[in-house]
Amino acid sequence: MKIFIMTDLEGASGVAGYWSDIDFGGKDYEAARRLLTGDVNAAVEGAFEAGASEVVVLDGHGAALTILMEDLDPRAQLIRGRRILELEGLDDSFDLMFAVGAHSMAGTPDGLLTHTLSHTAIDNVWLNGVPVGEIGLWAALAGDYNVPLGLVTGDYAATREAESLLKNVCMVTVKWATSRFTARCLHPKVSQKMIREAAVAAVKRAGDFTPFKPEKPIELKVEFHDSERAERLSRKSGITRLDGRTLSARGMTMHEVYSLLLG
Repeated sequence: MKIFIMTDLEGASGVAGYWSDIDFGGKDYEAARRLLTGDVNAAVEGAFEAGASEVVVLDGHGAALTILMEDLDPRAQLIRGRRILELEGLDDSFDLMFAVGAHSMAGTPDGLLTHTLSHTAIDNVWLNGVPVGEIGLWAALAGDYNVPLGLVTGDYAATREAESLLKNVCMVTVKWATSRFTARCLHPKVSQKMIREAAVAAVKRAGDFTPFKPEKPIELKVEFHDSERAERLSRKSGITRLDGRTLSARGMTMHEVYSLLLG
């Protein structure tokens, strides 16, 4: 059984603060990298414990050089560096996907470090009229390959978002936001034990999960923060401009509409 692990930084155990604190050059950047790598290792360990034959991890935060490769479980393969596709390396040979370190969508009132793809460039995203964040986008992109999202780890708002969208998914809440940049966190030894156990359960239940496939034709709608980017993108074929900052695209696959508006 092949497992694909998508990762992000904001939802990792113990990570909080402003982006300037946790991104490259920030005072907590190296600590955040270690915490994320620990969460990923817990998921990898659980996957192999449950019988996975191969685990591929995608470094999905920023420039995709966040996970400490030398500290990563050596049984896992790591995709790192500036990627072309949001889920670089995923294909229909995988049986299951995990999302480790997830956060909730832009505008979530009780989430930590809330945003969707960019905290400066995008205000809202809708999939077939339903607001979605990165969790929903990842699940739908994976659905093009018939790969279900079976495990989501992150703050409480993120795991709640995953449950609301996917219904049947394993979840691990590692922290609870007290404001957008502050959280009450479980100790990493506690949360990583929970992640390992949830990964075991997810792999053993792999056949119970259903790939997330939005009804076709798929409509993706994006409200950008500024009208300049919306105006530039609106000149592409297949895009409809709904107002000064909001664009829409329709297609038969998630990759098609994603590449038009967000690729």
